[in-house]
Amino acid sequence: MEYLEIVLRTLLSIAVLLLLARLDGAKQVGQLSFYDYIVGITAGSIAATLCIDRDINIWFCLIAIVMFMLSSFLLSIVISKSMVLRRALTGSPIFLIAKGELLYDGLKKAHFDVNDLLRELRSQGYFDVNEINYAVLESNGSLSVMPKAAQRPASAQEAGLSLPEDEIAVNVIIDGKIMKGNLEASDFDTDWLMNELGNQNISSVKDVALATLDSKGR
Repeated sequence: MEYLEIVLRTLLSIAVLLLLARLDGAKQVGQLSFYDYIVGITAGSIAATLCIDRDINIWFCLIAIVMFMLSSFLLSIVISKSMVLRRALTGSPIFLIAKGELLYDGLKKAHFDVNDLLRELRSQGYFDVNEINYAVLESNGSLSVMPKAAQRPASAQEAGLSLPEDEIAVNVIIDGKIMKGNLEASDFDTDWLMNELGNQNISSVKDVALATLDSKGR
């Protein structure tokens, strides 16, 4: 009976976390604010306690998890409405390099030292600070870098080339299953797809891990 209770508690905590995570929206780790990060850790800790500590009331843990996750959701709404609150609660970008010059006030404000800055630049492939025109520490902790013009790869426009716009390739088979919606949106049908697979000596859709279709029907 004890094991069954632990299993049920675990399944309940997983269900609540998944539901609240969907409510909070899809974000990559790099897009999380510091508060989002703290909320995630705290909610996970509470959920872990709910799973294994049978002496704690289930509802107490659930209420705490919901409160933390909802606070993050409500905070995202508030900061989307007010620029002043956004800057106060999530911070503002900080210039660390501007016009090729190190900004020591910016480094101090960001609690960065020169070694921290150089490490971040190296991680983006810049080993010489003289190659950088601007470096900005974003509010989520990531570093945005604009190299000097001489260090940037020439674009097609700068080279005087006229190139066609890239098109998005759609997935029409994933893990042996036909994505009928994507196929129909591209004005093709299953018969056409099977014929194309036959031309590549593939007899069964189940043998295909991934098939993509570009704008030219390839």
